[in-house]
Amino acid sequence: MQRMPVTDSDGGARSEAWLSAVLALVPVLAVIALGALVLGGVGGPRPPFLQGSASASTGVPADARDTLVLAGSGSNLPVTRELSAGFASTGAAQPVVHVSIGSGGGIRALLDGAIDIALVSRPLKPEERALGLVAVPYARAPVAVGVHVSVPEQDLPRTKLAAIYAGEVATWDDGTPVVVLQREQGDSSHAAIARVLPDFSRADAQAYQARRWRVLYNDAAMDEALASTEGGIGLIGSGRIDPALAIRTLAIDGIEPGIERLADGSYPFSKDLAFVTRGEPDERVRDFIRYALSPAGREIIREHGCLPLGGSGPPAPGEP
Repeated sequence: MQRMPVTDSDGGARSEAWLSAVLALVPVLAVIALGALVLGGVGGPRPPFLQGSASASTGVPADARDTLVLAGSGSNLPVTRELSAGFASTGAAQPVVHVSIGSGGGIRALLDGAIDIALVSRPLKPEERALGLVAVPYARAPVAVGVHVSVPEQDLPRTKLAAIYAGEVATWDDGTPVVVLQREQGDSSHAAIARVLPDFSRADAQAYQARRWRVLYNDAAMDEALASTEGGIGLIGSGRIDPALAIRTLAIDGIEPGIERLADGSYPFSKDLAFVTRGEPDERVRDFIRYALSPAGREIIREHGCLPLGGSGPPAPGEP
């Protein structure tokens, strides 16, 4: 597999320029690559290199190997960066996790050889699997309905959520205006809710076509907008929310978006985060994924507010 050089200054400049170009095309990539989203399992058959036990340590000094480069969906970034820091603590080189370029952008970068692992928060499409791509799910993230702390509601019925995005509910209980913050078409968090709630799917699509709401194009932008918009409501699909932000989450039909409720299936909205590789990965990639699926990696995932998937160690109480 061709990899992006990270120690050569000219190669690094070309890689950064490439990633900047992809980032500029995020809206287009999101529509093209995510618009035909087919919901279902993100993983598929377990890759042969993960059949054995996971190792929490590579046992290889950091200066003896090249650096891994990862990029893709913004929902994956916070927990993946924490996993990368944990991996580095074992003596491995610190992986580079780039800013969001979307699931589709990550796959394109992987196919072009610019990165080693693509980060995706949607299922692979049949045509992507046909290219030899393999997805390894590592975390299930709750898709939470986030609001600015000024919003008085604590709980939201599913039917009201759809009505809000349809523009049928204009004020909160205290009379303040509802300000909907939308993501681009094909966004994985919106797709996760649409899978469970057809009324939301229709309302979301109609609102986008009518340009009814402000549209954000990555998770960081959504967090920033929610934290600065009184009366704001939007979807959060990356797990833990920075406690310094003026954001909180709503219960849905009385169910909070926590790990326990994901494990027992009572919280309705979630999406799986996965690492995607092309063909047979090299040992650096194997070591990182094994670490993410090890007991140490699973603990990091739980601390981030996501449910660990696919691990080799004993599951925590309530995990599948």
